[in-house]
Amino acid sequence: MMNILKIGTPRTAQTTDNSRRSFIWKLGAGASAALVSTAAMAQAATRAAGDPLLRAAVHQDEKLLRRLHRSFEQAMDQGLHEAVIGMFADDAEVVFNGGVFSQRNQGVSRLFRERFAAGKSGRRMQPAPGFELSAEQERDSVEVSADQRSAQALFPYSIQVGMPFQTESSLAAMARMHGEGVRTWWEGGVYRVRYARDVAGGGWKISRLEYDTLSRADYRPGKSYARPITVAPLAMRFPQDQHGPDGLI
Repeated sequence: MMNILKIGTPRTAQTTDNSRRSFIWKLGAGASAALVSTAAMAQAATRAAGDPLLRAAVHQDEKLLRRLHRSFEQAMDQGLHEAVIGMFADDAEVVFNGGVFSQRNQGVSRLFRERFAAGKSGRRMQPAPGFELSAEQERDSVEVSADQRSAQALFPYSIQVGMPFQTESSLAAMARMHGEGVRTWWEGGVYRVRYARDVAGGGWKISRLEYDTLSRADYRPGKSYARPITVAPLAMRFPQDQHGPDGLI
């Protein structure tokens, strides 16, 4: 009986071909899965951005931050420095006139409770004639992060700033006894503020406040003139300066 030779794909070649097809299928399936996953993530992000509940929550945070800033300005205007200090986070910092005041219960408290109080600083003051901020500088903004844990803002300011005269003359001593003996001037600029969510309290705290000064002027109420002045930046740190900053810029 004649043996009939069946011609076809050798077993080894067939196995290799099957393996190749399996690999290609798996590769294609994996790529498709990755594309589906990426698309799903993109769709989820789009849904989150368009979520009306999320938009409402962010809008509410913006209102709370503007309210917090109004409270800050009112407290400064009234000299309520203890209330101001309570608006800051524990690890907050304030940048003022070239100095960095760190930690709420240390540098930040020293700035508002001692330096600002002694210099009658922080009270609202109309801009000096000819030194008004531009429309762009007057525009405020508040931006809350996507996770609603942090925020940043810009607010214009126009305030009185001052410092006691550094002299030991009898006239200066007498002036200080009567609440005078302080050199004051007008200062305008922009508050650059960062906020952190107060997890324990449920609200917001100031984590960083920078006085971005744009102009200073000698401005005496009732006078029709004002001239620009230069104020030396802080140059001595605490404790060499008992009212000084923790660091210098």
